[in-house]
Amino acid sequence: MEKKTSLSTMILFIVLFLASLSANLKAQKVNPAIDFSGYKKIQVKPSEADPSVKNWDSAHIVFYDKAIKNNKVLLWLTGTKGSTVHVPQSFLKTALEQGYRVIALSFISTPGVSQVCKGDYLNQNIDCAAEFRRKRIYGDNTFLPIPDQYQDAIIPRLTKLLQYLSKNDKEGVWSQYLDHNTGKPVWSKIAIAGQSQGGGMAEFIAQHESVARIISFSGGWDYSNSKTKKIAGWYSQKLVTSPQNVFATYHVKEVASTELAEICKTLHIPAENVFALDQPIVQNTNMRTPPNPYHVEGIKNPVYQPIWIKMLGSGL
Repeated sequence: MEKKTSLSTMILFIVLFLASLSANLKAQKVNPAIDFSGYKKIQVKPSEADPSVKNWDSAHIVFYDKAIKNNKVLLWLTGTKGSTVHVPQSFLKTALEQGYRVIALSFISTPGVSQVCKGDYLNQNIDCAAEFRRKRIYGDNTFLPIPDQYQDAIIPRLTKLLQYLSKNDKEGVWSQYLDHNTGKPVWSKIAIAGQSQGGGMAEFIAQHESVARIISFSGGWDYSNSKTKKIAGWYSQKLVTSPQNVFATYHVKEVASTELAEICKTLHIPAENVFALDQPIVQNTNMRTPPNPYHVEGIKNPVYQPIWIKMLGSGL
């Protein structure tokens, strides 16, 4: 009797194992890993490029085609709580196929603007969002609510990374992306794409630098008043980047779609460069639905690849 029970248990275990294996194989076919094998990949911790970095030291990730020498860089900026551990692989692979190099930059992504510039603090400081973004991008102003240091800011980290690559990856000819007189990035050879907080950072940079191209995926919605939900004043500042090179998407069903549409108009992004997405959501049955599920659709759903290609243009 014990042998029969043991045999039955073993058979049941084998059946369950095979069922699980079959399910995993099906999942892999539905969600195959993106193949970057044709591209050189470099990972550099921010502290390797700049020893003064002490916080948020997950690696920058770089991809490029060694056969292309003079192409543009696509700088990827994540959303709040994001990191380079998880990057939008389908979009970044599309950028590589369009001729770009890709840099997924590691920078402090938490807290986000909406977690700091709110309530009484926002009502007493209507420029909170602009000061926050300036601190996280340039690191050259005083903004006490976040602990970011100069070396943590986006542009200082990008600059140090380009200097590191220029020295340590000679075949990449990275020095072409640095102005040797000023030491600053050559923005005409750099495009910036970002999701949520990162999209807002891209838009803010476009008001201060003449960047090759800007792509904002549901870029953050900043307010100047917590009660009236009036959008932040910084959106009204004139773009230094040509508006023809600024692109934005948002999903019509995401929570802040109304504000995002208003922001695009306030930034004077040409109507043909704004994409109000409306396709059904990508469902993941293995995960709980987030409170604002449509917010990541623009960067997550491969059905929008034709729009990605239009916004990216050529990286050559």
